[in-house]
Amino acid sequence: MIKKNDLTDTIVAIATSAGEAGIGIVRISGKDALKVADRIFTSKSGKPPSTWSSHTVRYGWIVHACGAAKQIIDEVLLLVMRAPRTYTRENSVEINCHGGQIALRRVLELALEQGCRLADPGEFTKRAFLNGRIDLSQAEAVLDIVRAKTDFSLRVGLEQLRGGLSGQIQQVRSQLLDILSPLEAAIDFPEDGIPAMQRDISLAALSRAQQQLRALLERARLGRIVREGIRVVICGKPNVGKSSLLNALLKQERAIVTPIAGTTRDVIEEIIDIRGIPVRIMDTAGLLEPRDLVERKAVARTKACISDADVVIAMFDASKSLSAVDRQLMRRLRRKKTIAVLNKIDLKKRLTAGSLAPAFPCAVELSARTMRNIRALEDAIAATAGTDDMRSPESILVSNLRHIHQLKAAEKLIAESIDSLHNNISVEYVAQSLKDALACFDILLGATFTEDMLDRIFGSFCIGK
Repeated sequence: MIKKNDLTDTIVAIATSAGEAGIGIVRISGKDALKVADRIFTSKSGKPPSTWSSHTVRYGWIVHACGAAKQIIDEVLLLVMRAPRTYTRENSVEINCHGGQIALRRVLELALEQGCRLADPGEFTKRAFLNGRIDLSQAEAVLDIVRAKTDFSLRVGLEQLRGGLSGQIQQVRSQLLDILSPLEAAIDFPEDGIPAMQRDISLAALSRAQQQLRALLERARLGRIVREGIRVVICGKPNVGKSSLLNALLKQERAIVTPIAGTTRDVIEEIIDIRGIPVRIMDTAGLLEPRDLVERKAVARTKACISDADVVIAMFDASKSLSAVDRQLMRRLRRKKTIAVLNKIDLKKRLTAGSLAPAFPCAVELSARTMRNIRALEDAIAATAGTDDMRSPESILVSNLRHIHQLKAAEKLIAESIDSLHNNISVEYVAQSLKDALACFDILLGATFTEDMLDRIFGSFCIGK
């Protein structure tokens, strides 16, 4: 992993994903970035990159010089960005090559030959953090943006990258510092104690800070949904139309559909966008009395998926009366958030939503084959998952477990401080609780950190970011 003294190196990486594309980017950052560019790039004007103004793009060629001979590796555009106005706050060069992997790899190899070191995962963003351009919560937001599955999750990541969460934490931090100053004065002059008015002011300010943290924590579940998606499982007896429903929600033929019961033997999982929320939709094997080892394992996996689901779609055949398997499924789902789906309403109906109402208040009648009422099911999924109140663009959603842990710890410490002031407990104890809460904020924002912590965070990034 990256050591502190390695941050003076000049690093290089391919910043675009593998595969064929119109353009691929090789990124270089560090004190020798411009020198490396001079050695491997020839511009049409003949001027070396180290002489260019910052944020200048020029056309030319990446050239491999072998003795007197020169071999053109690729025709490129090269961008020069001088410190500190760069992503890492270091001199940086981005080489826009043709997107083939051979050309990109050859450019990367040339940069390595000229003294660059291959960047570790997330090292560019790590340098942006260590050089003070962003705090740690903003650095983590970069990964959320890269992994965003919907427009809404992208907006949440961008809001955090812009400093939305950091700004709220800094507000609470400032309030605690304002409270801490008179408390420390009371420690220095214990004979004076804390004036009653100051105690009331401190209690009011602490209550406001506590409310702000609680508001953030109350939305943590919704933040987790934005980050990871809602787990929705489609279950029911064989041949009820589970795979047809998956295809209807995806609007493409993803699962094999046949009239033969038991076609689906394993769990098929896809991510879809419902009202801006990522939904991990899972089509499972039909629930039946297993006849062999394969069916036994398939049914066991289905039951495990149901247990872990945020929302269950229990499918029934509207053209048939309830069977013993249907009734067994209804009993199994009594404690789960469930949407009853009555499929095949394009056929003669024998089962209605009203007959399922005692067990499943939320029921949707649809036809997976004709796509009728699919939108109503999407609305029901969003409502059942409880995501209706998460669409406000100005809301901050905390989705990172590390952030949640530190916010919970700080809120608990503030609660202890409030209790101590109410009960006239030692001022030193109150002050120490507030200092510990401030330390939680420092860890969250990265004002204090360990190398192991940074390695865990940035190790999950891709190379080149």
